[in-house]
Amino acid sequence: MPAPRLALGSAVGGAWLFDDGGDDDLRLMSEGGLTQVRIGLPWARTQPRPGTIDGSVIERWRERATVAHELGLAVWCTLSSPDEPRWFENEGGFADARQAARAWPRWVEQAAEHVGDLTDGWIPLDTPFAAARRIEPDDPRRHGEVTWHLVIAWRDAWRILHGPSPVATSLDVRTVRPLDQTVQAAEAARREDQLRWGLWMRGLQDGTVSIPGRADRELDDLQGACDVLGIAVRDDVEPSLHRAAESGPDRPLAVTLGLRGDSDQQRAEQLSVLLGQAGRAANELPMTAITVVPWTGDPAHPGLATTDRRLTPAGRMWTDFAQLTGAASSASNANSAAPNKDASAPS
Repeated sequence: MPAPRLALGSAVGGAWLFDDGGDDDLRLMSEGGLTQVRIGLPWARTQPRPGTIDGSVIERWRERATVAHELGLAVWCTLSSPDEPRWFENEGGFADARQAARAWPRWVEQAAEHVGDLTDGWIPLDTPFAAARRIEPDDPRRHGEVTWHLVIAWRDAWRILHGPSPVATSLDVRTVRPLDQTVQAAEAARREDQLRWGLWMRGLQDGTVSIPGRADRELDDLQGACDVLGIAVRDDVEPSLHRAAESGPDRPLAVTLGLRGDSDQQRAEQLSVLLGQAGRAANELPMTAITVVPWTGDPAHPGLATTDRRLTPAGRMWTDFAQLTGAASSASNANSAAPNKDASAPS
């Protein structure tokens, strides 16, 4: 049987939809051997007022997704971003149970209605630990409430989207170590590790939500609520993937690699290390995809390509890896399909 091909891709945010060079980015990805792209559908811009959809944003997203498909790229849709609608935040956002339970499911339903036919996969909540910290960075009690609401938001999105197209997590995990030898540092590290890892792995495994400082609670339909167990990391790729496989639900794995470094050369060198670890993990674990982000960046967060559509050193490394991986996969599948003369010959 032919070996499944590992999907390789990158991601673009909602602002990219209105960038005149967006189609050129997609061509650059396709020509570089990538096979999928994550395109954000920006909630704040798509739904500027409660119950109101800006058709121009939907139209542009569909145009970009169509071009991506024509170029052979699978399209995954991301529904959350750091910029939530102002009206949602003014009413409490994910810090308010009633507002979150009313506005978020409706947004997911509208997204599915307007772009679902062009979506090959969904990532409803991207990096939930960072989202909770952004909403409530200081108060542990309120942070716990926000985290609970985000878990419910994930479960609600799963209920709505689960079907023909897979739904993947994008959990921002890392190896958490105490900052020093104090008891307080050790406790802070345990809390962060639980919020990044234990909360989601156990919840998706058996439906129990365990948030530090709160009583454990069962949440209906949380158990098994993903088709792909995706994690987002910047280091320790191999041990993180193994931990996800061992502690999470029995699902295929995907990993998003974030670029780091103060120079183009440092980012390329760091990406080389991350890809080496991801490649080794893919030989041992049921991995389906590797995504490197961001595609186009800014001076503070440089990406794989510049704003004038030139690959950076990290971008060249990623596309070289993609082309080699694609060639190896094609050769492996060709060998699998070829008749085995020795096996068919009479003894």
